[in-house]
Amino acid sequence: MKFKQVEAFRAVIQTGSMTAAAEALHTSQPNISRLIGQLEQSAGFRLFERISGRLQLTDEGAELFRDVERAFVSLKSLEDSAQQIRRSGTGRLRVGAVPSIALTQMPEAIRRFRQAHPGVAVSLLTNDSPRVAYWVASQFCDLGVTSYVSRDVSGIEATKISEVAGVCAFPVGHRLRGVDVVTPADLEYEPFIALSLVDGTRMKIDQRFREAGVELRHKELETPYEATVCAMVASGLGVSIVSRSVAQAYVGRGLEYRPFAPDVLFATHLLRAEHVPHSLLAQRFAATLLEVVEGTALG
Repeated sequence: MKFKQVEAFRAVIQTGSMTAAAEALHTSQPNISRLIGQLEQSAGFRLFERISGRLQLTDEGAELFRDVERAFVSLKSLEDSAQQIRRSGTGRLRVGAVPSIALTQMPEAIRRFRQAHPGVAVSLLTNDSPRVAYWVASQFCDLGVTSYVSRDVSGIEATKISEVAGVCAFPVGHRLRGVDVVTPADLEYEPFIALSLVDGTRMKIDQRFREAGVELRHKELETPYEATVCAMVASGLGVSIVSRSVAQAYVGRGLEYRPFAPDVLFATHLLRAEHVPHSLLAQRFAATLLEVVEGTALG
């Protein structure tokens, strides 16, 4: 039995005639007649009798039709399932991110994604940029979001999704609140909280101070994460240069900030495993995250 033969059989019963069935299936009446004949030959019994010019379903045909209907109901269920997957997705998504993203933009991205895909479980894992890159390269995570691209990890595709200007962050009430644009000279004698030496952005910051001929006199505090830097600034431990998007999350929590010149740009990179098909869920989450990141940049 072939699907087209069974489809023609079902259409004849539903419409009441071969002519109407042909119209419903966008084919010709002779083709419907031929398909019914082939199905009868395959089944080994007659499906219809013609009585007074009308088609009458035989008992054997009626019995076969019951099984045909059950099969089409199952097929419809499969179609509905496929449509649901296309619309909402299903399964689990693992996302790795550095804390500066995990604590600021990622919660909003997950909230929007879960609204559109309530049946999807999302795991958010946090670590530094090299570790997140390793998670993606090993396919432990479907996506990664980092501050810089580690040269020590291969097998990843990196896309820069944001580049935000750095600002000078300081505790509430600090003298720098009276400065319109903070420069390296303004920070020469301030306790400075630095990012880790291996961080690409830390290297940019150090370069800006060297170019200005300014040596930071108090640089005893160091941490690998911008979010930790901001928490330390808010507690009054010192000042620092961080991305505006991260600093904004700590305003009202003991931190203030002002523009910093010359420019230090803080990048955000989206990582995927190289040469691996990207799942529909991963693509949709990436699009949602991009919306949130772009919105933050404009805010």
